Amino acid sequence: MPYFSYEAVDGTGVVVKDEGEFPSIDSLFEVLRGRGLALIKYRRRRLRLKFHFGGWIKRTDLAEFFRNLSLLIRGGIPLRQAIEDLAKSPGNKAFSSVLKDILRRLDQGQLLSEAMDANRRYFSRLLITLVSIGEETGGLDQTLEDAAAHLERVEEIVSNTKRAMIYPSFVIVAMLGAFAFWMIYVLPKILGLFKEMGVKKTPLATIILIKTVEFFNKWWPAAFIPLIAGVIIYLITKRNERVKYLWDLFWSRFPLIGRIIKSSQLAFFFEYLALLTSAGINFVRGLELMEASINHRVIRNGIRGIKAGVMGGRGIFDSFSKTGLFDPFVLRMISVGEQTGNMPDQLVLLAKFYLSKVNKFVETMSKVIEPALIIFAGLIFVVIALGLLGPIYDIISKIQ
Repeated sequence: MPYFSYEAVDGTGVVVKDEGEFPSIDSLFEVLRGRGLALIKYRRRRLRLKFHFGGWIKRTDLAEFFRNLSLLIRGGIPLRQAIEDLAKSPGNKAFSSVLKDILRRLDQGQLLSEAMDANRRYFSRLLITLVSIGEETGGLDQTLEDAAAHLERVEEIVSNTKRAMIYPSFVIVAMLGAFAFWMIYVLPKILGLFKEMGVKKTPLATIILIKTVEFFNKWWPAAFIPLIAGVIIYLITKRNERVKYLWDLFWSRFPLIGRIIKSSQLAFFFEYLALLTSAGINFVRGLELMEASINHRVIRNGIRGIKAGVMGGRGIFDSFSKTGLFDPFVLRMISVGEQTGNMPDQLVLLAKFYLSKVNKFVETMSKVIEPALIIFAGLIFVVIALGLLGPIYDIISKIQ
């Protein structure tokens, strides 16, 4: 599509400078006339790619945008004017660029959902669907507010999950770094000093320590081989769904970490599904959107099984039961929701239930991991201490 930079003037004589894609110069004239502007100068040019440092749009920025847009629309401000006002607000430059593109597409006659779909990199399919429903029902302000609340809850799930994973990762990396520092820098010098001083009595612990240090200093580059091999295997198999499924299955069964991942993913699932069903989307259609939105392959297969069961004539409760992913408490909640016809409220409660599980894991993570790490560090310290004390005692006895 041709790309134009142009200058136009409004009824008060104010000159407006802008640029964008338009099918033709006639289309540019029509769009500007619809905005009450008269074209005074234009130039056709090549499309310029704009790069912004920190161009990723945060989930919190999206939530703020949807909530503010909802308030402006509810206050009687036209949609285009509301988005234009928000685009002028200081903040993320990449997001401002996206909003300007949405404005250009609105001027070309597209709906807001269509303009968002053209910027699918920044707006998920679920958000686009919600906006589309709001446009069809005339309740765009309410669906935008629901989308903002949903994004804030998702951000809470993500941040809590990250907090649960950061602590053990940081501790393990710190311990490995300290271990490597002792093996490469400290212990070789101490053991070399023992040899220079002619220590004769070498306890078993010292022999083990010497052999370990020698092995580590000789073969430490080999430690990068599994990492490099893992990266190569990942690049080769990253499009292989079977490999991705096996990897997700492995992590879902990993002690403690697997429970955190599963709880956070199920919190996502019930949060999304509750939002979709509350907006009036058919349950099967909601499952289809969830299947495309969830990244965890094990849970995605479960969603696929639920959808197949419901479409095959089984009840929602029976379809959930067949997956083997859900606790009895969850299945009872689903059963009550199906019997009472109040499924959205039950799904909201389940999303909160799994979110609370993630929060509890975050709180108890340090209490569970710290003892294990202390024992592991203590064992390493004992081996090092026993390996050093024998030669030191021998040196002291010679001095006496």
